[in-house]
This record gives sequence, C-alpha cells and structure tokens, in this order.
Amino acid sequence: MSTPFFIDHIAVDPPIVLAPMEGVTDRAFRTLVRSLGGCGLAVTEFVSSEGLTREIEASWRMAEIDPGEHPVSIQIYGRDPGRMAQAAAFCQGIGADIVDINLGCPSKTVTTGCAGSALMREPELAAEIFSAVFEAISIPMTVKMRLGWNHEQINAPKIAERAVAIGAKMIAVHGRTKSDGYKGHSRWEMIREVKEAIDVPVLVNGDIIGPEQAWRALELSGADGVMVGRAVMSDPWTLARIACAFRGEDFEDPSIEARRLALHGYLDRVEVDGHFDRKTLMRVKQVVGYFSKGLHQAARLRKGVNLAADFAGVRALVDEFFAFHELRWEVAL
Repeated sequence: MSTPFFIDHIAVDPPIVLAPMEGVTDRAFRTLVRSLGGCGLAVTEFVSSEGLTREIEASWRMAEIDPGEHPVSIQIYGRDPGRMAQAAAFCQGIGADIVDINLGCPSKTVTTGCAGSALMREPELAAEIFSAVFEAISIPMTVKMRLGWNHEQINAPKIAERAVAIGAKMIAVHGRTKSDGYKGHSRWEMIREVKEAIDVPVLVNGDIIGPEQAWRALELSGADGVMVGRAVMSDPWTLARIACAFRGEDFEDPSIEARRLALHGYLDRVEVDGHFDRKTLMRVKQVVGYFSKGLHQAARLRKGVNLAADFAGVRALVDEFFAFHELRWEVAL
C-alpha cells in the first residue's frame, strides 16, 4: 500500500504520519525524522491555545515550523472555542498546512483543564470548537481522538460524524479510551466503525511499531493510513521501515555512518535554533539515546550524556563516540 491519501487538496505520500508527542515532536525532531524517509505528514506536539493567544513564548516556540518540513500540521488544544479559533488563525499565519484539534491526549496536564480527550465527554462543546476553528481558517482542519472516555462511553464514530459535518477533512483515532491511557492493546478493529461512518480519510493510531503492525492495523480498521508515535522514539527509522514495506521493498538497516550523519544533522538543527534551556537539553539527551541504541558502548555514551551539563558537552561525547566507532571499523579492516 503506497497509495497516498488527501487531506482536502494536500497529498499525504506515503500514507504514514508522525504522531504529535509531548516533549518529542519539536521542530528539530520532526526535521530529523523527515530526513530519514517515510514521513508523509508530521504533526507538532500539542500546543496550548491559551498559551498561543496569550503570547506565551514557550507556546510560540512549540508551534515553530521549518520552511522545508511541509506538509506539516500544528495540533492545538483547549476548551474555549474563541481562543481555539484565535490559535488556529495564528497557526495558519505562521505557515501551517493543517490545523489539528486535540481530542486524544490523555495527559493529566491537558485533561485536568477539561481539554484533550476530556472533550470526548462533552460532544456539544467539541462541536462548538470544531465550528469556531473551521470558520477561523482557510486551511484544512483535522481532529485526533480516542475511542471514547472509557469503555462505557465509546463515541468516536458519532463525534467524528459531527466533526466531518462541520468541515473536518481527516480524522485520526487512537484505538484506546482515555481511561486506558497506554495500558492494554490498541483496538484497531473498533476504528472501522469510524471509517464506515464518515467519508474523509481516517488514520489508525496506537501500538504500530513496525511494518507488521502497520499492515495489520490497516486491515482491521479499514483506515487510509497509519499514524505512528512512540515507536519512533526507540527507532527513528520506523517510518522509513514501514514505507519500504508499503512499497514492497526490503529495508536496509542504517549503518553507523548513517546514524552519525543523521544525529549530527539533528544537533546542527538544535544549534541553529539556539534555544538552550533545560528542556531542550533533556530532549537532546533523549535523541542521542535513540540513535545509539544497539551499538557497542552505547550504554556508556548514554551515561555520559545524561551527566553532561550543557549542549557542548553532549556534542563532544557524541563526536568521541562516533570517532571510536570509526577507528574500530578501520582496525577491523
């Protein structure tokens, strides 16, 4: 399955989407994943509509996009229709191709404020938000949701119908409820009810860690594409692996040199962005861990990186690590 799908006029090719992930899918990480292949669309980590409309710098930074990363969707969350509309207009103004509304996040940070997946319990308010956002922008609006609030309130098909009637151009569904969190298994087969209820593309999300799960999720859900999240954190080449499988091709595992070039490209991007706060440093340390996984002396690198006090220290350790591997390879020859 290499057939693209369309969000209004926007082609998603391949039909594989990088999911929004809190503390992960910032601009540098999205750019990195795109460079590895297989990403038809990337979604930002969810951004607070309150933060955007109140001009809070941290929220503005989370919404930053790169000129070369299109198509890109900015996901926003909140429960005030007016502020959600203002935030959506802001996102369009800074170059987003799509605005996505978050009805899927189970995070306490979001649901405590009765936003994210908490809106699955308030379909009327969710519909008000859909309408306000749709009227505020001329780019496509999409919605990401869960199956429902809990197992007694499975209402994704009805909310999806309402969203599409108002103007949503794509629906993504995580095959768990809010009460599930990330426990148990994603019920891909239940997403088929959403697909059968609406006439716009549907994405299946949850527990897709590689080609085998991607194929199975599509088969059970009838969806038009897959949305992949946490698996990319442990293997940044996950989307590329799935894309190869969709094309009927074998995937060649990345060489140490490919890992080095990709990781250095990421570090360069972070350096260009110039935001060297504690949060950024923690993200950089995480990504270094992703790229060294499975390599000789990787545990030693991760230990050193976790103790590093600044970005320069992390970069020096990464350079030392790959220099060691280059020397090791030359000795082996």
